Amino acid sequence: MTSAAVSSAPSAAGRLTRVSVWAIVVWFATGVYAVALSAESIYRHNHFNTGFDTAIEDQFLWLAAHGHHLFSTIVDRSLVADHFQPGLLLLTPLYWLGLGVPGLLAAQSVALALVAPALYALARDRGASPMVAAVPALLWLVSPWTTSVNLYEFHPEVFVPVLLVVSVLASLQERWLLLAATAIVAMSFKEDVPLVYFMLGIVLIVSGKRRPGALLALASASVFVLAHEVVLHEGNAYAYFERRFAGRRGHTVGQALVWMLEHPGRTLLDVVEQSGPVDVALLVATAGLALLAPRWLLLALPTLLHNALSAYPLQHTLRYQYHVLAAAGLFVAAAIGVPRLAGLTPARKIAVAVAAAAAALLALVGGINVHEHSTPRGREDAARIRRALDLIQPGASVAASIVFEPHLSHRVGLYTLPEPFIPIDWGGSSTPAELAKKSRGVRYVVFISGGGPLEYPRMRKVPSVVLRDGFSPIYRDGPVVVLERAK
Repeated sequence: MTSAAVSSAPSAAGRLTRVSVWAIVVWFATGVYAVALSAESIYRHNHFNTGFDTAIEDQFLWLAAHGHHLFSTIVDRSLVADHFQPGLLLLTPLYWLGLGVPGLLAAQSVALALVAPALYALARDRGASPMVAAVPALLWLVSPWTTSVNLYEFHPEVFVPVLLVVSVLASLQERWLLLAATAIVAMSFKEDVPLVYFMLGIVLIVSGKRRPGALLALASASVFVLAHEVVLHEGNAYAYFERRFAGRRGHTVGQALVWMLEHPGRTLLDVVEQSGPVDVALLVATAGLALLAPRWLLLALPTLLHNALSAYPLQHTLRYQYHVLAAAGLFVAAAIGVPRLAGLTPARKIAVAVAAAAAALLALVGGINVHEHSTPRGREDAARIRRALDLIQPGASVAASIVFEPHLSHRVGLYTLPEPFIPIDWGGSSTPAELAKKSRGVRYVVFISGGGPLEYPRMRKVPSVVLRDGFSPIYRDGPVVVLERAK
């Protein structure tokens, strides 16, 4: 053994002994979260608790892995027409390995788990002691709103929070290449992510890092405009999203904003009633620590505003993924603000302690609610669905209810009923004539009837339409029905 090797051994041992027990706690909790949530997510998928969103991303990645055109028949849009998400293709190797949806769900859990050590590193960089730095990291892991995102389908934007925390840390350490790399990857996962990085640029400008902040703000604004133009060029999805945002206030974002200006009182009341409790819950999840770094709250502002002003009901609940970028921004502020605990007055420390107790209670109550337990009825329906899926030939074109879709999406032709037989006004790229042509290639129709949910009102017309079109039942058990086109 060389003298260099001998001398390096004590130094390595010394580094290990200098690792804080709190860093070990954070990494251990991160591992537990990643394993537990991966297992639960995969279990839920295997018991048919994933659906439409997971199926879309699964089909895109299966198409990419097999060299097909990146057009999802599930949503009738291309990869950059549903959302601007070219970064999704970074996950293609999972499909070369044959991991499919379970691989996606595990990657999602790991990505959300890794936010915790990133927050710990950020807080330590800002001067927090190891114990104090562990607080926002552990709060992220126990937050029911982290878990709710993790358990509701798969969404590419779940990779943004860890990238955002690393971007913030890189900007504070003036590691500009790392900031650029993480920003580029993060902004490739969804078209609204550039708005978060635009706000990061503004924060950097206000903090005295004017040149890099201005460059980041300009670049992210350019990416936002580019993503918007690409989605517009690829189809009419934005028209659908705008109608969903506007609700009864018009047909476009512009019309909705004009209505809000004309009715400020009603708008304020809607925001308070619909999004007020949600925003408070997100803040409580940080134990109020986000308020100790008010400048950094700007990172959460674009998502909070979009959700608050939207008429789409699902954006006013924490059950779905729409709040994940806001939560990430608030926890960044918490990690940067937590070192300031030491300088608080006794009264403010008591307030923080109360907020921490509220966060713990929220984690307990909310955590229980976001985990669903199987029931005998659910297990019975799952068995019926498995038997139905066994009848469908691999690669055959299928039209299906959403509960079946994540288990049928490894094929070129999978349609969301009532399409392609009855068009849905949801921003699809195909004309009625094109859908009619596609419907003639469908071999199987599988859906839930009677006791099951009907995804769209016009779904009620599907059985009679497909029976007239030459389909006949080959399986019926309870609400689960499979029809096959006569050969």
